[in-house]
Amino acid sequence: MAKSKGEKIVSTLFGGRALLSGVLSRHLNFILYIFFLLILYISINNAVEKTLLANYQVEKAIKLLHADYTRKSADFMKLSQQQEIERELRNRGSELMAPVNPPAWIKSER
Repeated sequence: MAKSKGEKIVSTLFGGRALLSGVLSRHLNFILYIFFLLILYISINNAVEKTLLANYQVEKAIKLLHADYTRKSADFMKLSQQQEIERELRNRGSELMAPVNPPAWIKSER
């Protein structure tokens, strides 16, 4: 029964004959280089994923803060209207009233 070329390679690698014959020891530097590149690739990939996750979380927080800012800004604009101020003063029992003579611009002759 003749072994195919693929079977010979597998039996040489997993049978231990490769270590005895020195096939791996001749290419040990290259194999270590490939392992180093794999470890470097995996570590860079993990760092990029962590950065992307942090970026996503910051963007989500920014969107929530922007929505909160918009809501508070709208509430403030509503409260700054004169009628809202008068209503709030009446609700709190204040005796302040709106001025009868509203302020006017003073124009200079320059």
